[in-house]
Amino acid sequence: MVDGLTYIPFQPGPGLVENIASHIEHQIVAGILRSGDRIQESRIVGQLAVSRGSVRESFRVLEGRRLIDVIPRKGAVVTSLNPSRVKDITSALPSVMTPVVLELGSIWSEQCSYALRQSMERSESKFGCVNPVCVLETLCQLHPNVVYGELLDDLIPTFDRVFSKLVRLNILGVQSLDVLVRRQLIPALDAQKSEDAIRLVTELCRTLERKYLETLERTG
Repeated sequence: MVDGLTYIPFQPGPGLVENIASHIEHQIVAGILRSGDRIQESRIVGQLAVSRGSVRESFRVLEGRRLIDVIPRKGAVVTSLNPSRVKDITSALPSVMTPVVLELGSIWSEQCSYALRQSMERSESKFGCVNPVCVLETLCQLHPNVVYGELLDDLIPTFDRVFSKLVRLNILGVQSLDVLVRRQLIPALDAQKSEDAIRLVTELCRTLERKYLETLERTG
């Protein structure tokens, strides 16, 4: 484990570009590569024994995930975790999650509950604890309208970066989020208490925003 994030070794072969991108993404999320750091193409080529073309393709993937900026004559640079940007995307979460939770209330099942717990287990194996955003992501994926899941997928890499910082710097804060998810939100979903679930998912989103911004104020 590296700074609260399980290490995933690089694997060459099929899906090479995605594997390179995932390798670099892990380093960014874990804080090994920090905001403003330059990612040298030649270093990645030599380190992973891959072609420059594959590395450049992986840079395009990472740029699409808003993890790096490719700057002319400078190359790839890790995107800054701008507090204003983080506030913008976290403040939009309740607007996305409210209709999702409301509509899931009428179709919630044991299969939905199982999928949620499976997602939490995967998150725990990755971070050493549950990233609450994995719960929001799974709820969106369970909704019949796939656009909700696509909207949140686009933001996950940024959320993972900030959550990884939170794990390293404020584990007690992470534990309080875990309590909110396990002891309040999930029981409300299982009981199909939509109003309670909406209130709790909104509280979760607001708490995440506050903790994210507090973490960025401390670390930049």
